[in-house]
Amino acid sequence: MKLGIGLPNTLTPDVNRGLFLDWARVSDHAGFHVFGTLDQPNYDSWDPLVSLAAAAAVTERVRLATTILQLPNRNEVLVAKQSAVIDRLSGGRLDLGVAVGGREDDFKVFGARFAGRGAKLERQVRKIRKTWRAARRSTPEEGITGPAPMQKPLPPIWIGGSSDRAVARAVSIGDGYVFGAAGPEAMAARAPAIRAAAAEAGRKQFGLMGIAYVAIAEDPTDALEQATRALTRYYRGNFHRPPRELVHHGPAEIVAQAAKEYEQAGLDVLVLLPLIPSLKQVEAIAAEVLPAYRVPAH
Repeated sequence: MKLGIGLPNTLTPDVNRGLFLDWARVSDHAGFHVFGTLDQPNYDSWDPLVSLAAAAAVTERVRLATTILQLPNRNEVLVAKQSAVIDRLSGGRLDLGVAVGGREDDFKVFGARFAGRGAKLERQVRKIRKTWRAARRSTPEEGITGPAPMQKPLPPIWIGGSSDRAVARAVSIGDGYVFGAAGPEAMAARAPAIRAAAAEAGRKQFGLMGIAYVAIAEDPTDALEQATRALTRYYRGNFHRPPRELVHHGPAEIVAQAAKEYEQAGLDVLVLLPLIPSLKQVEAIAAEVLPAYRVPAH
C-alpha cells in the first residue's frame, strides 16, 4: 500500500498561504505518494483544482489527486482544461478523482441541476477524455481546445461514492475506485467484490484508494476535540458516523496501527486527511507512519 496525505484546502479559516505551501513542500520532501483534496462548493474551502495547481508549482514528485471533485455541478470541458494544466505544470502527476455529489446546496450554488447527476457524470467523464485526446491534435498552426495533458495515454480518472451504482460506474468507466472515510472494516468487506468486478470487466490496472481522517496529539481527548470542531464546521454537524468513530485520533502510533488495518483491507493507496491545521501533523505522520509505506526513489 502507498501512503498519501490530504492538503489543508478545507481547514478553513485557519489555512493560509504559508501553511498551505509549507504543508505541500514538507510532504513532498518526506516522500508521500499522493496529495488528496476534498470538495464542497457551498463552503469556504479552497477550490480543489486551484489548490492542486498551487501544490504542483512547489513540489517535484508527489502525485496530485482530487479525492474527490464533484463533477456534475461543474462544466466538464473547463475541468478537462484545468486538469490538463495541472498535469502539465506538475510534469504528469495528476489523478482526477470525481463523484456525483450528494448535497443539493452544492449544486444550487453553481446553478446546476441536482437530478440526473449520475448519468451526467458518465457523459462528462467520456467528454473529458475526448477533450484530452482531441487536444493532442493541436499544431503550431492550429490550436484545439486544451491543452493536452502530459501523461500518456491519459491521466487516471478515479470514481468515488458509497453506493453500489458508484462502484459499478467506477468499474465501467473509471481507472479506480475511491472509498470515502468508511473505516477499514467497511473497506475490507467491500474490496474483494470490487476487485472481482473489475477483473471480470478486464480492468487489469484497476486501483482502490481510501481516505481516512486523522488527528494527532498525545492527549486523545484533545485530538478528538480539535477534529470534531473541524468536522462539525465542514459537515454542519451531519456526520454519517460519530467523530469518535470517524477520526483516528491520539498519538501517532494510533494512526500507524490504523494504517496497517487499511493495508490489510486491501487498499492500493491510503490518503490520511489531518483535521488539525498544523504542520506538526504532517511531520508526525511523516516520522511515525510513512516509513513503512514509503516508495523507494528511482
